[in-house]
Amino acid sequence: MLTYDILLIGDYFFDQIYTGLPQFPELGREICAPRLTTTGGAMYTTAAALTRLGVNVGWAAYFGSDYYSHFVHDLALHEGVDLSLAKRTDECYRLVTTSLPFQGERAFVTFVDPEPPDLHDHWLSSLDRCQFKHLHLGGMEKTAFTRAVIRRAKELGATVSLDCSDGTHLDKPCDCRETLALADIFMPNAREALIVTEKRDLASAMKVLTQLVKLVAVKDGANGCWIGQGDDVIHIPGIDPGTVIDTTGAGDCFSAGFLRGWVCENAPLATCGHYGNICGGLSVTGVGGATAAPTYDQMKRWL
Repeated sequence: MLTYDILLIGDYFFDQIYTGLPQFPELGREICAPRLTTTGGAMYTTAAALTRLGVNVGWAAYFGSDYYSHFVHDLALHEGVDLSLAKRTDECYRLVTTSLPFQGERAFVTFVDPEPPDLHDHWLSSLDRCQFKHLHLGGMEKTAFTRAVIRRAKELGATVSLDCSDGTHLDKPCDCRETLALADIFMPNAREALIVTEKRDLASAMKVLTQLVKLVAVKDGANGCWIGQGDDVIHIPGIDPGTVIDTTGAGDCFSAGFLRGWVCENAPLATCGHYGNICGGLSVTGVGGATAAPTYDQMKRWL
């Protein structure tokens, strides 16, 4: 049977990223970007970043017959990502995001095909097709399914981490809190933490989150991260990697670094946070989430 330290469940995305914009687009006007990059996004970023860090990771991806699926599938194989649990179908399953980075932030336009009818069955059954220490979920948009997957992973003796991600699920913060309470680690960004807790400042949000989940890692951009466990909250400053090119996928790279420390090394929480900050920080120096994600040796040089 396949054996992993970390199992990933979540969608791929095909990211097309326009960089070097002279200004942000306005209605009725056309601007030209000097550079266009196409790469993988969403759970691909986490899978590639963990692979570069030397983690034994498997990704139960779902790919269609379309160009975008083929592109990210082949890109993942090129990165050495283990796709033994991935499924390929004869139908289109297009997940495409256009990203417009500008002045340290970015805007997105996204297209997604309807979910394949067997998508959730594929993901849930993947838990029984391998052995794994830890399950990482890229979001909690699908409330009932997310809860079912977490419960099954716990039955199998695994720990579970949960990213937040943006989406309509944030319109129901109470449901979000019920879901994240099932996980071992919750890893939102600062904005998501405020929305989920319905608080106006991060200190108050951390207090709520640490009462709901065993371990909280809040990603706070260039400011680093906040780690909360019980009554203890620590701040880990971010790194200065140089010029920020594209922040797309930085949170996914943070998650990879944090989980490398927590799952694979049983490292102190401060070290896990520092790993996350390094991976997330370095990722913004390239275009695309995993393009500049470090190897383990590269990450260690920043310690």
